[in-house]
Amino acid sequence: MIALRRSVIPLVLVLIVLVVLFYAVLPTRTYLDQRSETADARAELAALLEENDAFRFRLTALSQPEEVERLARSEYNLVYPGEEAYAILPPAPQPVEIPDLWPLNALVTSLAE
Repeated sequence: MIALRRSVIPLVLVLIVLVVLFYAVLPTRTYLDQRSETADARAELAALLEENDAFRFRLTALSQPEEVERLARSEYNLVYPGEEAYAILPPAPQPVEIPDLWPLNALVTSLAE
């Protein structure tokens, strides 16, 4: 009977320690996960608030007729009736010079003809 108690008591103590560790570690891990998720959510919220402020600024700017006219002229090439719009084309690209090397000789002569 005494030998049975001596073998059962350490087993019960180990079981109690395991149960306590299970209930102590599991909530700690959940708490750390929630802290990480909260930090991520706060960072996302800060980015969204910053973007929202930028949109408010843009909305305020677009409520001004001068800004609407500037955008219409610069991005859409719109003009008032009676005005003329001109577009300046970029210069033509320079012709490509092919070196006079062995595999390209036939190409150069065929292009020259």
